Amino acid sequence: MSVISNYNKCVKYLNRRVRIKSRNGNTYVGKIVKVDGKRVHLKVTSVNDGKKVHTSFFPFIIPLVLFDLLAIVLLF
Repeated sequence: MSVISNYNKCVKYLNRRVRIKSRNGNTYVGKIVKVDGKRVHLKVTSVNDGKKVHTSFFPFIIPLVLFDLLAIVLLF
């Protein structure tokens, strides 16, 4: 996927719950709160690094680099 298509997809799902899988295998679940030219700012509710799932009662915002994203899945 190109950076432009990832950017457009992130803008489309702004303020919605998504699951994002990065190239290194980590899966982030949360809400996209901001998108700029190089980063996606995600209010994270859980992170799965392949071994453990980390959940937080106090969601934090993590910036993800657009070209590191593989898939964005809309969660209902």
